[in-house]
Amino acid sequence: MPSSLSAAPPAAFHAAAAPPAIDVMFAVTSAWTVCLAVTLHSLARHSNPERNYRLWVVHDGLEEENMQELDKAVSGYPNATLQFMTIPGKLEQMLRRRDVKRFSALAYARLLAPSLFPRHSRIVYLDADTVLYADVAELYDTDLCGAAVGAVRDTAVLSSLVAGYPRRQLRKLQPLGLHDPFHYFNSGVLVLDLDRMREDAEVRLLHVIEEHNELLEHPDQDALNIVFHRQIFPLPVEWNYHFQFELGKNGLEEACAGTEFAGVSNIHATCSWKLFHMIGSKKPWLFPEKSEEYIVSASVWWKPAMETASLRPHLSQLLEEFTQWTRRQLRHNQWHLPFSFGNGFRKRKARINLLKRLLRVFEGV
Repeated sequence: MPSSLSAAPPAAFHAAAAPPAIDVMFAVTSAWTVCLAVTLHSLARHSNPERNYRLWVVHDGLEEENMQELDKAVSGYPNATLQFMTIPGKLEQMLRRRDVKRFSALAYARLLAPSLFPRHSRIVYLDADTVLYADVAELYDTDLCGAAVGAVRDTAVLSSLVAGYPRRQLRKLQPLGLHDPFHYFNSGVLVLDLDRMREDAEVRLLHVIEEHNELLEHPDQDALNIVFHRQIFPLPVEWNYHFQFELGKNGLEEACAGTEFAGVSNIHATCSWKLFHMIGSKKPWLFPEKSEEYIVSASVWWKPAMETASLRPHLSQLLEEFTQWTRRQLRHNQWHLPFSFGNGFRKRKARINLLKRLLRVFEGV
């Protein structure tokens, strides 16, 4: 045998090191199973087949049936694995005492990520009311430049820029440590450096919710903003697009000039977001509402929802119910329009236009 074969360098016999797995965390109650299934499917659908994705669902007691439905959402993607976990007893008891307003205590799970994932150095946190249009690995691989948290500034900041002064929601936090309200970020999409957070951030976060919980309008988000004020790494707005309700406001373009918000109108016009976040209470999987907020979210959510094969039988029936309801509402308002006058006529006309747009959304799925 020629000696040249035995002289091959050792490196030639070793495959290149595999890229790290992508860890993504969610925290949900059973009421959020349907929308989480859509989020998981959209994530897996845009995943890189050469990367592995570990999707962690933190919950407070999902039924086996719920877990099976979520598993089905990613079943066609062997590179995506789903893991379920509950919050350890001691932490759970502490959080149960902090259930305020419309937020579940489980919302605080992202604050406890360093303890929940003691062997991890980094994790991406996503709210369940999001839809992905790009590979979440891009988020996971982001260089945070030494920061503990990567996030996008909140729509309340954009609203404040347009108004020319901080909104009340932000001003209330100034005495608690949010000295510059224009640096308030949204906690629905986070890249977390868990090693950095373990230094002392977790203790500080718990202290904030212990001391100020009743003063926090958005408890988890407010606590994160107080502890990490002006210490976050700014992520591109495309990775947490939730600015849809600020579009069209007078002075928007001028207020956004020179900021990361400068392109939000174009992103919406071209649907070039990488992650769409359905903020607010008007969720498109709930019963229809005659509101701009509901229509915008429905126009984004229903198509990827129907692409989630495991949900299609249930959602097809739901979509038919929503469509029929919208048609009845439209006929009712059209019939009454000739008998409406003055302000009542204008309101009913606007309602008819909203219903027509909503019907186009449902019929176009």
